[in-house]
Amino acid sequence: MVVRRALLLFSLLLVSLAAFAQSNYSVLSGTLLDPQGRPLAGAAVQITALSTRAERRVNSNGQGIFQVPALLPGEYQLTVQASGFATLTRNLQLEVGQQLSLDLTLSVAGAKDVVEVGAQAPALHTTDAAVGEVVEPVSIRELPLNGRMLIDLVLTVPGAH
Repeated sequence: MVVRRALLLFSLLLVSLAAFAQSNYSVLSGTLLDPQGRPLAGAAVQITALSTRAERRVNSNGQGIFQVPALLPGEYQLTVQASGFATLTRNLQLEVGQQLSLDLTLSVAGAKDVVEVGAQAPALHTTDAAVGEVVEPVSIRELPLNGRMLIDLVLTVPGAH
């Protein structure tokens, strides 16, 4: 009986530790609003990977919130459509483990208007306190790393210890 309880506690501890593990996948979430700032329920959100053309589709909930989990890092095109509103298209760059949250306002549709927003998302993480850095492949290839030790590459990132 005591062994069974100890085994149960140990397995619960392992499960809880796995919940804190970091993931390589990105998460895209956001809130969809109309021009008056009211939430848009049931809007169609489509995210397309530019490298593979793979598509993921979700709808916003009653509060205008949407979430697309488990996205591989890369370039994406976000398209938002809602009845009576102009289609919104935005290009995004998702990094490893990034949790990007967007607040998007859709404009009222005219005669088949298409709105394209080309601005990049801010680098500020408002959803978590994690700090990360992506080392570009050019840096990996061109840096003279002594013995190709990983720690030498990590130390090229400002603030790494």
